[in-house]
Amino acid sequence: MNDPTFKNLKKVVQKEIEPEPYAKYVVRPISILFTWLFVRTPISANQVTVLQEILGIVGAILFGFGRFILGSLFLQIGYILDCSDGEVARWKNQQSESGEFLDLIGHMIIIPFYYFGLGLGLFLKTGQLIALIAGFLAALFTIKTEKIISTSDKGLNIGRRGFFKSLFRYPDSMNVITILAIIDWFFKSNLLFYCIIIYGIGMTVGRIQQIYKTFYSIKN
Repeated sequence: MNDPTFKNLKKVVQKEIEPEPYAKYVVRPISILFTWLFVRTPISANQVTVLQEILGIVGAILFGFGRFILGSLFLQIGYILDCSDGEVARWKNQQSESGEFLDLIGHMIIIPFYYFGLGLGLFLKTGQLIALIAGFLAALFTIKTEKIISTSDKGLNIGRRGFFKSLFRYPDSMNVITILAIIDWFFKSNLLFYCIIIYGIGMTVGRIQQIYKTFYSIKN
């Protein structure tokens, strides 16, 4: 199956089970278009990952300058490439631990960065220091402690999360920010300001609670 038609690509590179609804119904139908282009070039899966990370960083920087819609656009395209890089890897047989590591590093950089960028942009826009503090806290507590926690799990079911908790995870948090940025632009509202406050508080409380439960389960 060397001919990278859309039909062949979907059979080979796309997962039969996609747990993320946004990825399944919105992003995967778009990412396959990018994959169709990438597999016809010498571009490697890791290079697609690097491009995705560059777009994510640019999006976060745009947040810092108050360009929330444009920044969201860069992040959304970056997420499409985040799905496409794995598809390229499967088609070109380039799956590797280095690729997984590169992808993980990208997430550990981009996600905290866009929270802080959002807080900075809102601080510069409103003059409210609380926005900057909330952005910093959200960024700080976005560090992927699940990777540490999962190695010593004593019965904690970290994988199952309700709808509300999912809004604090990537890509759902990115989608919330994108939607609110559009609403703010159309209606001249200030929903993003309250959004970053909620993320700052929610991330802080959630991570501290998660770490405490994990420590307590290990101790016992």
